[in-house]
Amino acid sequence: MPASQILGFFTGKSKSRPIWLNWRSSKEFIIATVSFGIFVDILLYSIVVPVLPFALVSRANVTEDSVQGWISIMLAVYGAGLLVASPIFGYIADHTKYRRSPFLWGLILLAASTAMFLVGNSIPVLVVARLIQGMSGGCIWVVGLALVIDTVPANEQAQSMGFVSIGLTAGSSLGPLLGGVIYDKAGYTAVFILAFSVIGFDIIMRLLVIEKAAAKQWMPEPSVPDADGANLEDQKLEAKKANPQENIRDAMLNSRDAATVLRKESRVPAIILLLKSPRTLNSLFITVMLGSIFTAFDAVLPLRVKYVFHFNSTAAGLIFLAIIIPTLVAPLCGKISDKYGPRWLVVTAFFVCLPLFILLRLPQRPVAGHIALLCALLFCIGFVISASMPGAMSEISISVVEFEKESPGIFGEKGAFAQAYALFNIAWSLGSVVGPLLGGFLNKAIGWNSMVLLFGFLCLLTSFVTIWYTGGKITKDDLPWSYVKPSDRVKPDGVALNALPGSSSSSGEEKASTSKAGGNVESTRLESAVEPGSLEPVEIDSIRAANAKAT
Repeated sequence: MPASQILGFFTGKSKSRPIWLNWRSSKEFIIATVSFGIFVDILLYSIVVPVLPFALVSRANVTEDSVQGWISIMLAVYGAGLLVASPIFGYIADHTKYRRSPFLWGLILLAASTAMFLVGNSIPVLVVARLIQGMSGGCIWVVGLALVIDTVPANEQAQSMGFVSIGLTAGSSLGPLLGGVIYDKAGYTAVFILAFSVIGFDIIMRLLVIEKAAAKQWMPEPSVPDADGANLEDQKLEAKKANPQENIRDAMLNSRDAATVLRKESRVPAIILLLKSPRTLNSLFITVMLGSIFTAFDAVLPLRVKYVFHFNSTAAGLIFLAIIIPTLVAPLCGKISDKYGPRWLVVTAFFVCLPLFILLRLPQRPVAGHIALLCALLFCIGFVISASMPGAMSEISISVVEFEKESPGIFGEKGAFAQAYALFNIAWSLGSVVGPLLGGFLNKAIGWNSMVLLFGFLCLLTSFVTIWYTGGKITKDDLPWSYVKPSDRVKPDGVALNALPGSSSSSGEEKASTSKAGGNVESTRLESAVEPGSLEPVEIDSIRAANAKAT
């Protein structure tokens, strides 16, 4: 095979149709690639956690009493790299034609940081390695999640984020376990042999990806019935609007008509503008809480099972499987969020966390029954976290579309999805810092029983706070005793409402609004409106007028 064909195979830029185009551009493969990329990023971040204390002493000649200080510095350096890189890569990804290139840049940074950890034998090298690792995380998360939003249909966002969250939680929990076991059994170098193995597999997957936008040049356009002139153009337009496979941005763009006035792209970064949206702030608050709850266990659970059950390091690592296994239900919970909206799923999940955290006070003795009870409680907590995470992640992209519907064109040609997920990345990282620090401090200051009680009440507070804007501003139709399915809601004049998946006042499903007059069935033209004083978009469902004989 000529070199040009090999290059075209991996880059997707060949003049002829790439082989395996349908598979390489499929939503399933792209979601799997992004999920695995996030898994690798989190795995390599956490795999060095149990190794660093020993590496600092044996390789960097740090004294024992200085280890804790340098561990804290490296944690702060990682956060700094992520905080700086996330908005930068978000802006780049939103202003380039394709997201594939910046997606690969993140992998290059990750490989560079891993190599520096492998050969580093001084504090400056290890600190820089941690900084670059944070920058790679800022790139992979931001660009990867935006790539998923570009790929999946608008009514499958939360479900796709459920698959991504599996990679997130699996990497967070498996990293420390694998790092500790491999370091004990095979030494420092073996840890990074595993790291480069997963990076190599990740490189292959990312090189094979062909974005939907790039694949369109080889894909046939949807066929429409034969028609003449303007009627043909109208039918093409209606075919686009009725396409159930449209991603959320294409659906929004196709809903505009000739009367839509586009604003110039704002000079204020989208990452700042989005903070004006209550729905965005609500989803970021949920993300901080989820990150805090999940990562707090990293700091306190190994010490707890060691003290109460006398577990060794391997057994303490295996206890995290009780939290990882229920994450497999995340795609199903995401599908429910797509259909019914995320509000009550998220609110109920945080509310249920209160009794679960209180019951964590019960396992007190090293007997099989108490160990089983702890595992069951951790399983339930992992389940409720998995139930709420997909909805919270999809809320980020929906809030972008709602903001832009109020001010069309404010985010430019490609929108601001990558910059929005930069905010998500920062929020999750903030939770990942607050959780272990708060959990470790409280466990030492007031003990395990009081700590879990406090976390339970924080979850209860979160359930009350997030009820107002999760899925959009709450209305009377959202209340459990008067709940109306989004697709069945109507305005006072009897017209059905329709909007984004998961919106409290809308749905992605289309319904025809018809009236009979003299044997003719008439329906209104698709148009958009925004309720005064609200970011909630309202779209009036319609189909084109069609003549029918009176029966």
